[in-house]
Amino acid sequence: MERLLFVFLLTAFINLINTLTRSSRLSGVRTNSLATAISLFGVVYLAASFANTLQAPLLASTVEHIIDDAYNRALLIAPDATATAVYRQALADLNGKLRFVMLGATAGTVAGILLIPSFVTSFSNAIKAFGRTGSVFSLAPLLFFSLLKPRGGILTVRMSSLKTLKEILTRRMTTPSSFLFWNLASYSLWTANVLSGLYAGALYPEYRSTAVLMASIVGNAAIVVNVMMVDPVLARVTDAVAAGEQDEIELKQIIFYLALSNLLGTLLSQAVFEPVACGLQYLTRLIT
Repeated sequence: MERLLFVFLLTAFINLINTLTRSSRLSGVRTNSLATAISLFGVVYLAASFANTLQAPLLASTVEHIIDDAYNRALLIAPDATATAVYRQALADLNGKLRFVMLGATAGTVAGILLIPSFVTSFSNAIKAFGRTGSVFSLAPLLFFSLLKPRGGILTVRMSSLKTLKEILTRRMTTPSSFLFWNLASYSLWTANVLSGLYAGALYPEYRSTAVLMASIVGNAAIVVNVMMVDPVLARVTDAVAAGEQDEIELKQIIFYLALSNLLGTLLSQAVFEPVACGLQYLTRLIT
Protein backbone atom coordinates (compact mmCIF):
# COMPACT_ATOMS: atom_id res chain seq x y z
CA MET A 1 0.00 0.00 0.00
CA GLU A 2 2.90 2.36 0.75
CA ARG A 3 4.30 1.84 -2.75
CA LEU A 4 0.89 2.47 -4.31
CA LEU A 5 0.51 5.68 -2.32
CA PHE A 6 3.96 6.79 -3.47
CA VAL A 7 2.95 6.14 -7.10
CA PHE A 8 -0.25 8.14 -6.44
CA LEU A 9 1.82 11.10 -5.21
CA LEU A 10 4.22 10.86 -8.16
CA THR A 11 1.26 10.83 -10.56
CA ALA A 12 -0.20 13.86 -8.81
CA PHE A 13 3.11 15.71 -9.10
CA ILE A 14 3.49 14.89 -12.80
CA ASN A 15 -0.01 16.17 -13.57
CA LEU A 16 0.52 19.26 -11.40
CA ILE A 17 3.54 20.21 -13.55
CA ASN A 18 1.61 19.42 -16.76
CA THR A 19 -1.19 21.73 -15.64
CA LEU A 20 1.26 24.57 -14.97
CA THR A 21 3.07 24.12 -18.31
CA ARG A 22 0.86 26.47 -20.31
CA SER A 23 0.78 29.19 -17.64
CA SER A 24 4.54 29.66 -18.07
CA ARG A 25 3.68 31.43 -21.34
CA LEU A 26 1.77 34.09 -19.43
CA SER A 27 4.88 34.75 -17.35
CA GLY A 28 6.89 35.06 -20.56
CA VAL A 29 4.45 37.59 -22.00
CA ARG A 30 4.42 39.68 -18.81
CA THR A 31 8.21 39.83 -18.64
CA ASN A 32 8.72 40.21 -22.41
CA SER A 33 10.96 37.13 -22.19
CA LEU A 34 8.94 34.40 -23.86
CA ALA A 35 11.92 32.37 -25.05
CA THR A 36 13.51 32.54 -21.59
CA ALA A 37 10.23 31.45 -19.99
CA ILE A 38 9.97 28.39 -22.23
CA SER A 39 13.61 27.49 -21.60
CA LEU A 40 13.44 27.92 -17.82
CA PHE A 41 10.25 25.89 -17.59
CA GLY A 42 12.19 23.08 -19.25
CA VAL A 43 14.27 22.98 -16.06
CA VAL A 44 11.08 22.68 -13.98
CA TYR A 45 9.76 19.98 -16.29
CA LEU A 46 12.89 17.89 -15.66
CA ALA A 47 11.51 17.23 -12.18
CA ALA A 48 8.31 15.82 -13.69
CA SER A 49 10.34 13.71 -16.13
CA PHE A 50 12.37 12.30 -13.24
CA ALA A 51 9.15 11.53 -11.35
CA ASN A 52 7.88 9.75 -14.45
CA THR A 53 10.98 7.55 -14.59
CA LEU A 54 10.32 6.53 -10.98
CA GLN A 55 6.59 6.03 -11.45
CA ALA A 56 6.74 3.60 -14.38
CA PRO A 57 8.96 0.86 -12.86
CA LEU A 58 7.28 1.11 -9.44
CA LEU A 59 3.85 0.71 -11.00
CA ALA A 60 4.99 -2.04 -13.36
CA SER A 61 6.59 -4.07 -10.55
CA THR A 62 3.40 -3.77 -8.46
CA VAL A 63 1.33 -5.09 -11.36
CA GLU A 64 3.86 -7.89 -12.05
CA HIS A 65 3.60 -9.15 -8.47
CA ILE A 66 -0.20 -9.21 -8.62
CA ILE A 67 -0.31 -10.97 -12.00
CA ASP A 68 2.38 -13.56 -11.22
CA ASP A 69 0.89 -14.49 -7.86
CA ALA A 70 -2.67 -14.82 -9.17
CA TYR A 71 -1.65 -16.58 -12.38
CA ASN A 72 0.43 -19.20 -10.58
CA ARG A 73 -2.35 -19.91 -8.08
CA ALA A 74 -4.95 -20.06 -10.86
CA LEU A 75 -2.91 -22.61 -12.85
CA LEU A 76 -3.29 -25.02 -9.94
CA ILE A 77 -7.06 -24.83 -10.40
CA ALA A 78 -7.47 -24.91 -14.19
CA PRO A 79 -5.32 -24.87 -17.35
CA ASP A 80 -6.99 -21.64 -18.47
CA ALA A 81 -5.85 -19.51 -15.56
CA THR A 82 -7.48 -16.29 -16.75
CA ALA A 83 -10.95 -17.87 -16.58
CA THR A 84 -10.72 -18.85 -12.91
CA ALA A 85 -12.40 -16.96 -10.08
CA VAL A 86 -9.01 -16.47 -8.40
CA TYR A 87 -7.59 -14.63 -11.39
CA ARG A 88 -10.78 -12.65 -11.94
CA GLN A 89 -10.63 -11.46 -8.35
CA ALA A 90 -7.01 -10.40 -8.85
CA LEU A 91 -8.04 -8.47 -11.97
CA ALA A 92 -10.76 -6.66 -10.00
CA ASP A 93 -8.21 -5.78 -7.30
CA LEU A 94 -5.74 -4.53 -9.93
CA ASN A 95 -8.48 -2.52 -11.62
CA GLY A 96 -9.20 -0.70 -8.36
CA LYS A 97 -5.51 0.03 -7.73
CA LEU A 98 -4.96 1.46 -11.22
CA ARG A 99 -8.06 3.63 -10.92
CA PHE A 100 -6.70 4.92 -7.60
CA VAL A 101 -3.52 5.97 -9.42
CA MET A 102 -5.67 7.82 -11.98
CA LEU A 103 -7.28 9.71 -9.11
CA GLY A 104 -3.77 10.96 -8.39
CA ALA A 105 -3.82 12.59 -11.84
CA THR A 106 -7.08 14.32 -10.92
CA ALA A 107 -5.74 15.48 -7.54
CA GLY A 108 -2.57 16.84 -9.14
CA THR A 109 -4.53 18.71 -11.78
CA VAL A 110 -6.79 20.30 -9.17
CA ALA A 111 -3.70 21.40 -7.22
CA GLY A 112 -2.19 22.78 -10.43
CA ILE A 113 -5.29 24.85 -11.18
CA LEU A 114 -5.26 26.34 -7.68
CA LEU A 115 -1.53 27.14 -7.96
CA ILE A 116 -1.66 28.86 -11.36
CA PRO A 117 -1.82 32.46 -9.95
CA SER A 118 1.04 31.79 -7.53
CA PHE A 119 3.08 30.02 -10.19
CA VAL A 120 2.67 32.79 -12.78
CA THR A 121 3.84 35.45 -10.31
CA SER A 122 6.68 33.32 -8.91
CA PHE A 123 7.83 32.22 -12.35
CA SER A 124 7.81 35.84 -13.54
CA ASN A 125 10.02 36.70 -10.58
CA ALA A 126 12.33 33.80 -11.49
CA ILE A 127 12.63 35.04 -15.09
CA LYS A 128 13.56 38.52 -13.87
CA ALA A 129 16.07 37.06 -11.43
CA PHE A 130 17.59 34.98 -14.23
CA GLY A 131 17.91 38.18 -16.27
CA ARG A 132 19.99 39.68 -13.45
CA THR A 133 22.12 36.62 -12.63
CA GLY A 134 22.35 34.98 -16.06
CA SER A 135 22.67 31.54 -14.45
CA VAL A 136 20.21 28.83 -13.47
CA PHE A 137 22.54 27.75 -10.66
CA SER A 138 22.48 31.27 -9.22
CA LEU A 139 18.69 31.01 -8.93
CA ALA A 140 18.93 28.05 -6.54
CA PRO A 141 19.99 30.03 -3.43
CA LEU A 142 17.44 32.72 -4.27
CA LEU A 143 14.71 30.07 -4.36
CA PHE A 144 15.95 28.63 -1.07
CA PHE A 145 15.80 32.01 0.68
CA SER A 146 12.33 32.53 -0.79
CA LEU A 147 11.15 29.49 1.18
CA LEU A 148 12.27 31.26 4.36
CA LYS A 149 10.70 34.56 3.30
CA PRO A 150 7.86 33.77 0.82
CA ARG A 151 6.65 37.33 0.29
CA GLY A 152 10.06 38.89 -0.06
CA GLY A 153 11.70 36.62 -2.63
CA ILE A 154 10.98 34.78 -5.86
CA LEU A 155 8.24 32.53 -4.50
CA THR A 156 4.96 34.36 -4.01
CA VAL A 157 1.64 32.95 -2.83
CA ARG A 158 -1.43 34.62 -4.28
CA MET A 159 -4.94 33.91 -5.49
CA SER A 160 -6.81 35.30 -8.46
CA SER A 161 -9.07 38.24 -7.66
CA LEU A 162 -12.82 37.76 -7.90
CA LYS A 163 -12.88 40.40 -10.64
CA THR A 164 -10.40 38.41 -12.77
CA LEU A 165 -12.24 35.13 -12.19
CA LYS A 166 -15.55 36.73 -13.11
CA GLU A 167 -14.07 38.17 -16.30
CA ILE A 168 -12.53 34.81 -17.25
CA LEU A 169 -15.83 33.00 -16.72
CA THR A 170 -18.21 35.57 -18.27
CA ARG A 171 -16.19 37.10 -21.12
CA ARG A 172 -16.79 35.59 -24.55
CA MET A 173 -13.56 34.00 -25.76
CA THR A 174 -12.73 35.11 -29.32
CA THR A 175 -10.65 31.97 -30.05
CA PRO A 176 -12.79 29.06 -31.38
CA SER A 177 -13.24 26.51 -28.59
CA SER A 178 -12.80 23.33 -30.65
CA PHE A 179 -9.19 22.99 -29.41
CA LEU A 180 -10.55 22.42 -25.89
CA PHE A 181 -12.35 19.25 -27.00
CA TRP A 182 -9.17 18.00 -28.69
CA ASN A 183 -7.29 18.69 -25.46
CA LEU A 184 -9.94 16.84 -23.44
CA ALA A 185 -9.71 13.77 -25.68
CA SER A 186 -5.92 13.74 -25.90
CA TYR A 187 -5.39 14.28 -22.16
CA SER A 188 -7.81 11.51 -21.20
CA LEU A 189 -5.97 9.07 -23.47
CA TRP A 190 -2.56 10.28 -22.28
CA THR A 191 -3.62 9.80 -18.65
CA ALA A 192 -4.97 6.30 -19.24
CA ASN A 193 -2.53 4.92 -21.81
CA VAL A 194 0.19 3.39 -19.57
CA LEU A 195 -2.30 2.14 -17.00
CA SER A 196 -4.49 0.65 -19.73
CA GLY A 197 -1.40 -1.08 -21.15
CA LEU A 198 -0.61 -2.62 -17.78
CA TYR A 199 -4.21 -3.78 -17.41
CA ALA A 200 -4.19 -5.17 -20.95
CA GLY A 201 -1.12 -7.17 -19.96
CA ALA A 202 -3.07 -8.58 -17.03
CA LEU A 203 -5.96 -9.51 -19.34
CA TYR A 204 -3.53 -11.29 -21.65
CA PRO A 205 -0.71 -12.41 -19.32
CA GLU A 206 0.97 -14.72 -21.83
CA TYR A 207 2.08 -11.65 -23.83
CA ARG A 208 1.83 -8.94 -21.21
CA SER A 209 5.12 -7.27 -22.20
CA THR A 210 3.80 -6.85 -25.73
CA ALA A 211 0.53 -5.43 -24.44
CA VAL A 212 2.36 -2.89 -22.25
CA LEU A 213 4.50 -1.75 -25.17
CA MET A 214 1.39 -1.41 -27.35
CA ALA A 215 0.21 1.34 -24.99
CA SER A 216 2.80 3.66 -26.55
CA ILE A 217 0.56 3.75 -29.66
CA VAL A 218 -2.21 5.39 -27.62
CA GLY A 219 0.20 7.70 -25.81
CA ASN A 220 1.91 8.87 -28.98
CA ALA A 221 -1.45 9.37 -30.72
CA ALA A 222 -2.56 11.60 -27.82
CA ILE A 223 0.67 13.63 -28.05
CA VAL A 224 0.27 14.05 -31.84
CA VAL A 225 -3.30 15.31 -31.40
CA ASN A 226 -2.16 17.78 -28.74
CA VAL A 227 0.79 19.04 -30.78
CA MET A 228 -1.29 19.48 -33.95
CA MET A 229 -4.62 20.71 -32.57
CA VAL A 230 -3.90 22.44 -29.25
CA ASP A 231 -0.37 23.85 -29.02
CA PRO A 232 -0.56 25.91 -32.26
CA VAL A 233 -3.69 27.69 -30.97
CA LEU A 234 -1.98 28.53 -27.68
CA ALA A 235 1.15 29.70 -29.51
CA ARG A 236 -0.82 31.95 -31.86
CA VAL A 237 -2.71 33.65 -29.02
CA THR A 238 0.49 33.97 -26.96
CA ASP A 239 2.24 35.74 -29.84
CA ALA A 240 -0.78 37.99 -30.42
CA VAL A 241 -0.88 39.02 -26.74
CA ALA A 242 2.90 39.56 -26.67
CA ALA A 243 2.58 41.81 -29.76
CA GLY A 244 -0.28 43.79 -28.18
CA GLU A 245 -2.78 42.59 -30.78
CA GLN A 246 -5.00 40.89 -28.16
CA ASP A 247 -5.75 41.51 -24.49
CA GLU A 248 -4.00 39.46 -21.83
CA ILE A 249 -7.37 38.23 -20.59
CA GLU A 250 -7.70 36.12 -23.75
CA LEU A 251 -4.54 34.20 -22.87
CA LYS A 252 -5.69 33.88 -19.26
CA GLN A 253 -8.98 32.40 -20.43
CA ILE A 254 -7.26 29.86 -22.69
CA ILE A 255 -4.86 28.80 -19.93
CA PHE A 256 -7.74 28.43 -17.45
CA TYR A 257 -9.98 26.47 -19.81
CA LEU A 258 -7.12 24.22 -20.91
CA ALA A 259 -6.41 23.45 -17.24
CA LEU A 260 -10.11 22.75 -16.70
CA SER A 261 -10.07 20.55 -19.82
CA ASN A 262 -7.10 18.66 -18.34
CA LEU A 263 -9.14 18.08 -15.17
CA LEU A 264 -12.11 16.75 -17.12
CA GLY A 265 -9.68 14.63 -19.13
CA THR A 266 -8.40 12.91 -15.98
CA LEU A 267 -12.02 12.14 -15.02
CA LEU A 268 -12.79 10.89 -18.54
CA SER A 269 -9.74 8.62 -18.33
CA GLN A 270 -11.65 6.59 -15.73
CA ALA A 271 -14.26 5.87 -18.41
CA VAL A 272 -11.87 5.10 -21.28
CA PHE A 273 -9.46 3.07 -19.14
CA GLU A 274 -11.06 -0.35 -19.69
CA PRO A 275 -12.10 0.16 -23.36
CA VAL A 276 -8.52 1.20 -24.21
CA ALA A 277 -7.19 -1.83 -22.31
CA CYS A 278 -9.52 -4.16 -24.21
CA GLY A 279 -8.47 -2.52 -27.49
CA LEU A 280 -4.81 -3.03 -26.65
CA GLN A 281 -5.52 -6.65 -25.71
CA TYR A 282 -7.21 -7.17 -29.08
CA LEU A 283 -4.28 -5.59 -30.99
CA THR A 284 -1.85 -7.74 -29.02
CA ARG A 285 -3.76 -10.89 -29.98
CA LEU A 286 -3.69 -9.80 -33.62
CA ILE A 287 0.09 -9.53 -33.77
CA THR A 288 0.83 -12.58 -31.67
